Amino acid sequence: MRSKIKYIKNLIDLLEENFDNFTPTQKRIAQYLLSNRDEASFLTADEIATQIDTVPSTVVRFAKDIGYDGYTSLQKDLRKLIMKKINNIGQLEKAKKYRPPEKETVISLSFAKNLANLHKLIKDTKEEDIKKFVDFFIAGRNKYITANRSAFSLGHFFFFQTRKIVPNVFLLNNLDDGIFDIIREIDKEDILVAISFPRYAKLTLNLAQHASKKGTKVLSITHNKISPLCKVSEMCLYCPYEGSTFHNSNVAAMSLLEAIIAEIFSHKRDLSIQLLEREEEILLDFNVIELSSKNILKRP
Repeated sequence: MRSKIKYIKNLIDLLEENFDNFTPTQKRIAQYLLSNRDEASFLTADEIATQIDTVPSTVVRFAKDIGYDGYTSLQKDLRKLIMKKINNIGQLEKAKKYRPPEKETVISLSFAKNLANLHKLIKDTKEEDIKKFVDFFIAGRNKYITANRSAFSLGHFFFFQTRKIVPNVFLLNNLDDGIFDIIREIDKEDILVAISFPRYAKLTLNLAQHASKKGTKVLSITHNKISPLCKVSEMCLYCPYEGSTFHNSNVAAMSLLEAIIAEIFSHKRDLSIQLLEREEEILLDFNVIELSSKNILKRP
């Protein structure tokens, strides 16, 4: 078997190029790795074996047959390939590859993709994980939120709503380079919520890494375990992000944030109501909101 292998640096190309030379069991392993790259990169040899109905030693032996020291080194190589692919595919590349659907409208396809993302979020997210995330968040002395580029709207929404119901919530933005004056104060008693999806915003990653080094608990919302945020986070919540055309979809992430906000309110209901009452008084005092409908239909 080993003598027939064409050794290629890229694992995916290696599996595809040599597929016809594999035994039936090896083909099942290769097919699983090719079809489930993201998931497989975090599964043990035992878990891979369970998925394809074989024994772990067969998976390990397969890795060695195609040139690796063992399954662990194959797994690391697979993760690197996935990260490289994620980082190399930007909006321009997605736009060029996009082809209008033949049987559906672009609009219906967009709705369908977002709905599929929501279904996957519901299927994969455990309520106890959201509750744990909220416990960490509430326990922080100061709660900092960072999200940039396409994720900025998510971070701002989360900041805008949570600051209404719990104190000491801050959004880290760098409009005047003042972000570094704020981040210098962060310490182990604080919480940093980092939100980022491929391709990851460098500023978000740098802030998360800096906070982690200072002992701050980092809570991340990202797409899966491959995300570089996972390495510096106390815990992560995952959700799908792929849109139907060139851009990331924030629909699932927004829904996840809505659930987190609802859980925070549930935990801090009495305090939240007090803070909301104070805000209402200020809004009325400054005439910020219109409570009457009498002027709605008037034309200028």
